[in-house]
Amino acid sequence: MAVWLGCHQSTISRELKRNQSSLGCYLPDTAQAQSETRRKNAKQPFKNVSESALELVKEGLKDYHSPEQIAGRLKRASQESLSHETIYQMIYQNYHGCGEYQKYLRRGLCQRKSRGGAKSKRGGIPGRVDISERPVIADQKTEIGHWESDTMIGGNHLGVLVTHVDKASKFLVAGLAKNKTASEINRVTEKLFQEIHTDKRKTFTCDKVKEFCGHQELSQKLGADFYFATLYHSWERGLNEHTNGLLRQFFPKGTNFKIVKPEEVERAVNLIIL
Repeated sequence: MAVWLGCHQSTISRELKRNQSSLGCYLPDTAQAQSETRRKNAKQPFKNVSESALELVKEGLKDYHSPEQIAGRLKRASQESLSHETIYQMIYQNYHGCGEYQKYLRRGLCQRKSRGGAKSKRGGIPGRVDISERPVIADQKTEIGHWESDTMIGGNHLGVLVTHVDKASKFLVAGLAKNKTASEINRVTEKLFQEIHTDKRKTFTCDKVKEFCGHQELSQKLGADFYFATLYHSWERGLNEHTNGLLRQFFPKGTNFKIVKPEEVERAVNLIIL
């Protein structure tokens, strides 16, 4: 048959296996109907998104969670798997009103980089230790002293807000830095933890950004171990990402942190941790 039709025998085999009827035989009309159904479904990228998953996506976005965080939580909850790219597309295409939640994206859709663009400057941090080597207890959120760390860069790189949040207590500390150099980030972090006892400084989990390339020196001064999250796995620092989203309500994207007063940061932090 393959010779007569001018195709490979494996093509015939796949066709027979894929389009057989419920009785186990091949019927041309049934095969054609099945093929058309598959073609139609292929044009519906969100056909497997349940109502419960859709609601969780919307709730997560409204809480300023990133699509990466939401995808990670769906996976951990053993619900249907949605990639972060699918969630972005749901927003792009306004799937069931998801487009209305674009305003809750902390970086905004318009700033998403093309996959074929320039290589990221992240990742080149000497002596970094991967999050996979972090003590298990740090992720259990039962012991105070395990922190998630990040920076919020001001508009046009005008100033930086350094943030650290404890995973167990959700206690937040934040301070203003003049720039995003490692020495400046270290200076601010040391100052923030002057009043925090050493037994409350066990581990720090950071994003893979150059701001934390001075982690080895900071580790010695604070008496804590530093670990680095997987690149683009923002859910591995989910609490810090969420907390930064709350801070963005006070300091929107584009804020000039060089003119923000320490009292303003203190007020925002106090309102968040209350």
